[in-house]
Amino acid sequence: MSGIAVFGGANMDILGMPRDGLRLRDSNIGRVILRPGGVGRNVAEQIAARGEECALFTVFGNDPMAEALKEDCRNKKIDISHALTAEGSTCVYLGLHDESGDMLAAINDMALTEKLTPAYAEGVMDEINRAGLCVLDANPPVETVRYVAEHAKVPLLMDAVSCAKLDRVRAVLPLLTAIKPNLMEARMLTGQDDPQDCAKALLSQGVRQVFISLGAEGICCADRDMCCILPVKQLNDAPKTGAGDALCAGLAIGIAKGKSTIQCAEYGMRCAADYLQYREDN
Repeated sequence: MSGIAVFGGANMDILGMPRDGLRLRDSNIGRVILRPGGVGRNVAEQIAARGEECALFTVFGNDPMAEALKEDCRNKKIDISHALTAEGSTCVYLGLHDESGDMLAAINDMALTEKLTPAYAEGVMDEINRAGLCVLDANPPVETVRYVAEHAKVPLLMDAVSCAKLDRVRAVLPLLTAIKPNLMEARMLTGQDDPQDCAKALLSQGVRQVFISLGAEGICCADRDMCCILPVKQLNDAPKTGAGDALCAGLAIGIAKGKSTIQCAEYGMRCAADYLQYREDN
C-alpha cells in the first residue's frame, strides 16, 4: 500500500452533553450522540477526508454495530481489507461532556482489542511497511504495540489514548518518531508539570518529535532544535471528543510529507479546528 497506515481501535461512540450545567446523580436534559469512533478509526477517517490514502488495521466484532462500522469505513474510503473480524461485541466508548463540550468522564469497553495479537500484527506488517507512515494508538495489548514498534520500517507516530494505557507507550518510547499525548498523559509519562518540560523529557527518552495537546490552550511542539507552544486560533461549543484524533491525523500527514515540527503542529490544529466546525454545523 501507499499512503498512511493506522493500527488501533475502532468502536461506537455514545456521547452525552447536558443542556445546562451537569447535575450529578440526576437525569440531565441534553443531547446524546451515537456515531462511529475509536482513536485509530477516527484518525483514519480524518486522513482519508483530507484526500490521503489510508488503511486501518483494527478488529471488528460480529454484531450489527460492527457491520455499521465497516460500512461507514468503506463509505469514507478507509481501506479495511486487512482488518480482523473476531467473535465478540463491538467496542464502545461512553463519554460525558459538560455544556461547553469538554469531556468530564468516559468509560471505554475496548476488550475486543485483545484480539489484536502479535500474530495478527506479524501477518500485516509487510502491508504497514509499504506505507509512508504508521499511526499507532495505545489500544492494542502491550505485546502487540511493542511488536509493531520493533518491526516498523516507516516513521511511527503514537497516540497515547489515555492515562490508563501509558504502560504501552512507555514500552516503545525510544522507537517512536513522534508522540501525541494530552497534557495529563504527558505529565504521567514524565513526572514533569510544565508542558515544555514534559516535551523535553520525552525527547530525552528517544522520541524525535513531541506534540502535546493542551486543549483550549493550543499545542506544545518540540524536537531537538526547538520547543514552543502554539495557541488555538478558534473555539466553539461542539463536543470535543474526536478533535484530538483530527489533530493526530494532521500531524501524521505533515510528518509523512516531511514538514517541519511547527508546520506539522499548525496543520494538525487546522484539522482539529475544521473537525470542530463541522461538528458544530452538523
